[in-house]
Amino acid sequence: MSEPGRSGEESSSESVRGRSRTLDGMTEQGGEAWPGDRSASGATSPKGKTYPKHFVKSQEHLLKESAYNPEPTTMPPPSAGLAGAIGERHVICFVGLPARGKQFMAERLCRYLKFFHGAQCRIFDLAAEPYESDTALGDALSRYLEEEDETATTQLLRSLEGIDEDSLDRLKKNVDSGKIAILDTSDAFRTQRRAWSGSSKETRWAMHKFCASLRVRVKLLFIEVIVTDSTLVRRFLKQRLGDGHDQQTLDAAEARIRDYGRAFVTIQDDGSEDDLAYVKLINYGDKVVTNRIRGFLLMQIVKYLSHVHPNPRTVYICRHGQSQYNVCQKIGGNPSLTESGEKFASWLGTWVPANIWPARCHRDEDASSSSSKKEQQQRAAKKGDTKRIAPPDCEESDWTLEPDDEALDPRTGRPLFGRVFRVYDTKTRESKPVIIRPTRLWTSTLKRTIDTARHIPHPVLELRGGVVWHQMLPRVYRNLDEIFAGELEGMTYAEIEANFGGESILRKIDKLGYRYPRGESYLDLVARLDPLMHELESYTEPLLIVSHQATLRVVYAYLVGYPRAEAPKIEIPLHTVIRLDWDGWNAFSETRFKFEEADFDANAPEGPTPVADDGQSFL
Repeated sequence: MSEPGRSGEESSSESVRGRSRTLDGMTEQGGEAWPGDRSASGATSPKGKTYPKHFVKSQEHLLKESAYNPEPTTMPPPSAGLAGAIGERHVICFVGLPARGKQFMAERLCRYLKFFHGAQCRIFDLAAEPYESDTALGDALSRYLEEEDETATTQLLRSLEGIDEDSLDRLKKNVDSGKIAILDTSDAFRTQRRAWSGSSKETRWAMHKFCASLRVRVKLLFIEVIVTDSTLVRRFLKQRLGDGHDQQTLDAAEARIRDYGRAFVTIQDDGSEDDLAYVKLINYGDKVVTNRIRGFLLMQIVKYLSHVHPNPRTVYICRHGQSQYNVCQKIGGNPSLTESGEKFASWLGTWVPANIWPARCHRDEDASSSSSKKEQQQRAAKKGDTKRIAPPDCEESDWTLEPDDEALDPRTGRPLFGRVFRVYDTKTRESKPVIIRPTRLWTSTLKRTIDTARHIPHPVLELRGGVVWHQMLPRVYRNLDEIFAGELEGMTYAEIEANFGGESILRKIDKLGYRYPRGESYLDLVARLDPLMHELESYTEPLLIVSHQATLRVVYAYLVGYPRAEAPKIEIPLHTVIRLDWDGWNAFSETRFKFEEADFDANAPEGPTPVADDGQSFL
């Protein structure tokens, strides 16, 4: 097996400074901002070149000479969201059998590291056309990882320490936001024999030697995804193949995976590979085995990936109902709801059980329409019967659940205690019983979000094994509170412009990095929402988040995949519920539901109920 590497000496000796480079769709040259940096203009190096800055633009005026500060600080401490990967270079390789969700996990990890740590992160797909040969991939990795650190921070330090600008000292730590290369494949069968696949001890050792040969320090991490539940793998295969597959296609896919497994060599825990840094994720965090995991970023990666899984997820987000401050266009504070906000809260309390709680059912096309519910129940109780059933408590006999659905008692096939709940049907304006599933609710600690969610009922449900679940028992998090405007709390933006013109200008220059006087910035929101996103990634139950505009902008941007620089520009309208659906195989989808008072008041006009401008689009 040849060692993965570069073609000749050209890539190791040529300088990449001054050339135009493209990272994740962003062209970088000279003074252009790097991914994760918030400044579009550059700082000047000792040789007169401009480089991207590593501080928020609203701090720029503090770094200039003045009469009272003739020798200013040239580089402030990094903001939480700009700390990045602490200057380290990393190569992360996902390995394991097909249909385990590795590609999905690689994409989520890349998104997380960019969004919450400001790191430069790029996925190298072994099956993509630019990397179809091992040599081409080795050259691409070399160029990406060996690009010199051209941030203003490093140029300043080099000048002070007398380091030649064109040298690259392997023994020195880089002080930019770090670089991370993630190796994955969109076609595991075609790339299994590749030197970069990591599917054998030989290839993993060759990759280790390649990283050690680079001119910069590079940490190599292998992440093996192991799933021992064959039922789970089969379900993933069905999701990946889509609705149009037949049994023959499914059997053929399973046979290919078995053939792949005969040649795949799992990471050895007998001591022969103890010199490698690796993580074994068994059943998506049920068990995590680590080896030689040292350093902040590697620990964060392990912690994050132990929560990620490719199961279907649904998250609903909505702002609180209209508040008293919304009416007078003030920011911050802890105001009460208006009459309009109270109507939305009442609507939400009825809408949530009818739209979020019902279990996902399937229409039984095989069952005879004349078949009674009792007969369906009896068929499901027979051993080995795979017929779908309609619970006898439901009115719609043609909508059915799988016999092994977690809402049903496996012994009798009947719904467990509390799993039948009467909901209001806005179409018929009548209530009807439905089978419900466990769901979750988060709110901030501020009065307007708690009041908005207070009408949502909290029935007690029985889960399999006799476990009790309190439906949507609210979790109240300070992390979800609105951005704190400090000394400007309770003011309108017109008042801020009139009385704090300088602050208003700074905020317009850099909305992401600007921090309100004695308050917070959007980067502060990013930092305090980080742990909550770990929690969110681990859930399988639907989740409703009732929070505030700025906070939900950050949550929405991360979940949808927008760059965090775009988060302050996203509109999260009042009196609207946004549903986000995704899993490890299908495309992301979004649905919006607007409050319609006519759903519950026959005298109200049809269509979405209008709400006045809340004056928070500038928040």
